[in-house]
Amino acid sequence: MTSARFTGTVGRFRGSPRLHGIAAFILLLPPVFFLFPVPIDETRYLAVAWNMHLSGQWLVPWLDGAPYSDKAPLLFWLINLVWAVTGVHAWAARLLEWLIALATLPLLASLGRRLGTGRGATEAAQWLWLGCAAMAVYAGTVMFDMLLAVCTLAAWRATPALAGPHAWRGGLAMTLALAFGILAKGPVALLLGGMPALLAPWWLPHARHAGFYLRLLGVLLGAILLALAWAIPAAQAGGPAYADAIFLRQTAGRLVHSFAHARPWWWYLPILPLMLLPWTLCLGRNTPATLPPPRAPAELNRFVAVAFVPGFVIFSLISGKQPHYLLPMLPALALIGGVHLAAGRWRVSAWRAGAVLIIIGLATALGLGRLAAPASGMGAYVCGALVVFTGLLCMSRHARPLPVATIALGMLAALTLCKLAFVLSIGPRYDVGAAAQRIAAAQRAGVPLLYVGAEYGLFTFAGRLTAPIPSMPNRSGVAAWARAHPTGWVISSDDDQPAPPPIYRQRYLDRSLGIWRAADIAAAKGARH
Repeated sequence: MTSARFTGTVGRFRGSPRLHGIAAFILLLPPVFFLFPVPIDETRYLAVAWNMHLSGQWLVPWLDGAPYSDKAPLLFWLINLVWAVTGVHAWAARLLEWLIALATLPLLASLGRRLGTGRGATEAAQWLWLGCAAMAVYAGTVMFDMLLAVCTLAAWRATPALAGPHAWRGGLAMTLALAFGILAKGPVALLLGGMPALLAPWWLPHARHAGFYLRLLGVLLGAILLALAWAIPAAQAGGPAYADAIFLRQTAGRLVHSFAHARPWWWYLPILPLMLLPWTLCLGRNTPATLPPPRAPAELNRFVAVAFVPGFVIFSLISGKQPHYLLPMLPALALIGGVHLAAGRWRVSAWRAGAVLIIIGLATALGLGRLAAPASGMGAYVCGALVVFTGLLCMSRHARPLPVATIALGMLAALTLCKLAFVLSIGPRYDVGAAAQRIAAAQRAGVPLLYVGAEYGLFTFAGRLTAPIPSMPNRSGVAAWARAHPTGWVISSDDDQPAPPPIYRQRYLDRSLGIWRAADIAAAKGARH
């Protein structure tokens, strides 16, 4: 395709891989600016980063006045470094995540070259990774898994060098990659980034000697020591409960009886094909039997097996599961897919890709349109119709195979439109900005505040709160608190809410969020008695 002659603006675009890349980056960029922090994960992580910014204390992350042990600090550090340049904005944190997602592309290409793939296979692998649903959904999302994917790819890339003549360079690179991975998301980085090295003699001929494992042992010890350089002082500063959490509970607690996201062992089996859309449905074998076999070194096939299969099996056996936990392993699948595409053994089916986009568009229009209020459902219908139109364009090209870049760009456009449809339709149910501004103004005015339930920093970043909101697990003590704080406000998103009319109410997730005057609650309670 790149060697064919094209004319006109469309032709120049079709014949330019550089323009394809620019278009992909542009399609990934708009949600950085139009998507607000989504509860409860993004609002919580930004609240921790805001508390770090506010206090100037970077050793121990804090949330709601207590050390936050659920996640390691690297992403919070990076967000604060970006905020030092841009100021405190949600879009700045999303832009950081966008850049982190883009950093996976050159790392994937470099890994492919080190494993012996050709340029065509490497470029195809990049487009497979860039155009899959997982990348399009999570690029720009304030979470930890894309950062872990960068660290994992860097560790994989350094593994062959660990067995070569410049082993010290590979060892240093792998040590840093694994250490940063631990600081990004904990000891799971050793599993994801280190498993190919642990099984290297099976796929890397030069690693079949004792010296390789001595170097690997040094790498693992070095990475652990670098991580402990943060963890030990943090444990001392955070106290015994925080130390127990970061050294034991956050690792061992999730393995068998997860305190969050506990799901059955088979849960990832249907999730994985969805994360790899549209490729799981639109990639097919070429029919001619005379095609040569793919020119993939045997070590590449084995590398992909050891990089993906053990991690997938272990993650399936671990109690806690979320779709994005698989994210760092998916580039390995893109590599092997790129080899088959470049060798001509696989092809992209335009009509299947179009069908995937049409289904996504219909699901967006009908699903979000039905959930939205009548006045805001039109945005979902329009965005869904545009996705359907994109799918029809792909299907109209069924007579000739489409380049993988074209399908990837269509998928990126479709999921960007889906995010816009979410904001325009049911976004107000997830945006707590207006409530947070009211709460922040009350806090500045010295109004006593109480949140009924677990708040998880829901309003902290959006309101730029300077102090945590006291909370109460249920309504049993609300009346007594209201009598003791007659000028206060009670905030609740529970289904069981106070009886008097609130001074503020909005839809929140599948329920409602309200703010009540404490005096009204006390008066209503007194009237019943």
